[in-house]
Amino acid sequence: MNVGNVLLATAFTVLLGATGILARAYLADDDRHVGYVTILTGAGAVALAGALAQLTYQFVVTDYSNAYVWNNTADYLPLLYRVTGVYAGNEGSILLWAALTVLVAFTAGVIRGFPDRHSKLVHAITFGIVTYFVGMLLLQSPFASIRTEFANAPPGYIPTSGEGLNPLLVDPYMAIHPPVMFISYALLTMPFAIGAAHFVSLFRGDGSVFAAWRGSVTRWLRVSWLFLTVAVALGGLWSYTVLGWGGIWAWDPVETAILVPWLFLTATVHAVVRYRPNDEYRILAPAMTATVFSLAIYTTSIVRSGTFRSVHSFADGGIGISFIVLMVLTSVLGVVVPLAYWFLQDDEATGSDGAWLTRDNLLHAAVLLFGLLTFVSLWGLSFPVLRAAVTGVEVSVESHYFNLWSYPLVGVALLLLGFYMDFDVEGRRRSLAGLAVFGTAAVVAAFVAPSEIWQLYPSPPTQSPIYGVLGSISVLSILPPAAYAILGVTKRALARIPAAADRGAVFKETGITAIHVGAVLLVLSLPFMYMFAGQASAIATGVASESVDTSYQDVAGTDYSVRVLDYTSNEFPQNPEPESYALSTDQVAARGPSLNGTVQAVYGTVTDVRRGPQATVIQLDGSRTWVGVIQRNETAGNFSVQTGQGLVARGRLMWNFVPNADATVLASPQAIGSPANPPEGVVPTRVQVDGVSLAVYEDGKLVTSGVAGQREYPQQGNMQVRDVLIDRGLVTDTYVIAGVSDGTASMTVKQVPLMSLLRLSLVLLVAGMSTVLVFDPEHGIQTLTASTASSTDVEPEATD
Repeated sequence: MNVGNVLLATAFTVLLGATGILARAYLADDDRHVGYVTILTGAGAVALAGALAQLTYQFVVTDYSNAYVWNNTADYLPLLYRVTGVYAGNEGSILLWAALTVLVAFTAGVIRGFPDRHSKLVHAITFGIVTYFVGMLLLQSPFASIRTEFANAPPGYIPTSGEGLNPLLVDPYMAIHPPVMFISYALLTMPFAIGAAHFVSLFRGDGSVFAAWRGSVTRWLRVSWLFLTVAVALGGLWSYTVLGWGGIWAWDPVETAILVPWLFLTATVHAVVRYRPNDEYRILAPAMTATVFSLAIYTTSIVRSGTFRSVHSFADGGIGISFIVLMVLTSVLGVVVPLAYWFLQDDEATGSDGAWLTRDNLLHAAVLLFGLLTFVSLWGLSFPVLRAAVTGVEVSVESHYFNLWSYPLVGVALLLLGFYMDFDVEGRRRSLAGLAVFGTAAVVAAFVAPSEIWQLYPSPPTQSPIYGVLGSISVLSILPPAAYAILGVTKRALARIPAAADRGAVFKETGITAIHVGAVLLVLSLPFMYMFAGQASAIATGVASESVDTSYQDVAGTDYSVRVLDYTSNEFPQNPEPESYALSTDQVAARGPSLNGTVQAVYGTVTDVRRGPQATVIQLDGSRTWVGVIQRNETAGNFSVQTGQGLVARGRLMWNFVPNADATVLASPQAIGSPANPPEGVVPTRVQVDGVSLAVYEDGKLVTSGVAGQREYPQQGNMQVRDVLIDRGLVTDTYVIAGVSDGTASMTVKQVPLMSLLRLSLVLLVAGMSTVLVFDPEHGIQTLTASTASSTDVEPEATD
């Protein structure tokens, strides 16, 4: 058993012990041994962090004795992308998820302690989840030996090069996106445990858990929302710069999978702030809190089911029974148990005085709308899996389904947002008048389409009347609701910020305003970005020769023209040091018979040359490693062999093949050469980069210039990744994709509107939530650090 597996086994043992102690203490109301829990969980956190560090180290040094490392990295990759390989597959991503979750759970345990039965139950659930993750890793370890890949290789065999990282992951956005997402998912563990423990406790007659933890839940949810928003944004920007979509969203299954918990998390954040133990949201808020993590597990599970063909499916090694069991467990605790309790209880109190038009009911409606939006995405994601499971037929849900069903809900949500904010400031009568004006304007605008391009989907693929109606809606209809929402948010901010009681309240209101403005701008930018993105193509010939066509190429149907200025073609790695791709004679001796029968590259200094009638044998470094070449004359291929010169060779290595030699590398004449100029077969090309330097003009004026082309990875099925050229304008991005093949450059120039508005919206969302998270007078981090945790989780009072 290697170090990594020992660390995993240690973590599993101590965390299982901690979970068992807490579970027993809760069930038997017996505090014996509870004092050991902090020590055990601390040990578990250290062991898991150590396992993650060990795996990361193996990636950094490219330790190919580990099968997972061999599958997901290679020496030619820069350090950043060798580290990215840690979470490129199922095993590493689960280890990262588990390590982050145990840190969250351990921190919560240290801060809150285990003073009562409720806290013991909450922490038993969180540590139980981590224990389960570690159990999964023991069954499918990221530290499995390379012999799992090469079962017939000699004992001790270690490859000299790795398979490499998925080319789509070789990007800075993708180096950051997965850890940020898993931080969010790890943070969701605590709200899940609190929500689940709440209903378990209620069923057992032990009273509420949620009320005492409400402040903590609010902070966990907000931090998680912040990280998940950043993760979604990073993923979208990666799609924009790498995939050549000309936009950030395409309803790819993995994109949708992260959107589902984000939408429901947004609804949950709204519900929790209105939670009252004996009144509003007394069932719904804890239930939603428990459900968010369950949705994250569910969506993660189904996109790894193998049904989807996603460009994001980097970890699609199959779902496995262990993930199905986890999905069932979290669904039972996070969905079934709360639903069962809700069915057995009376309806929730409305908290109103009988009037239907109240702030509480408006917030109920907002939560409902986010729930419906979540369902649209969830059903679109689940239907292909359910259909395949029932009928065996694989189907896909196209983007028009998501667009057509989401659009009306988003429009209503904007109207509701404007009305809610207006209601806060203007009261019932004037706000109803505002809603009538903007609502009517939205309905009228839905029928105003200057041309077919303004319609959502003028020719839906089915004859369904509902699709026909939805598809004919003009995108102009989004403008009145967006304007109403911006107006309402601004009016409320102008009324409430000056009247705020203290600095914290000012910052909180400012943050809330930024979040809602950012959300409106995001919604506003997305449909226009896609519906009004224009594109056209041009072709330049002779780019791979001296006769490169540098003339202006008009881009048909646009005001653009392009000129190809130069052509570049490079292979990587370039001039690599021999130790990066070949074994030294000392390494050959150290690995010994484990190399017998394998194909290896070796390097060294020629110390002896013996020529026979049918072959030449070459000694390296005065060692017992020889290179054998079937060659009668003094040269081997184009390489003249002389003592004292450097040599690299690649061939099948035979151990004890001839007397007076331990290792003999049987190489063809074409597979030996000098380290300065190794043959192509000795140093395989990892990346072939082809690009054209080009200039883009609009109405004869230079818009942008740079290089566009593609990277091809011969070792990975000739997979290609586009290098796009983007000129980020204030209103419109100019986006150029070029494909270079057989001396011809095929260029597509796109105009992508409102990307700057979208970027601004993302900044507002993140900055706004960060501000609220820190400065909220009731549940902000600043408040938490200025008081004890217990004093912040008091009986909730009215808040917003």
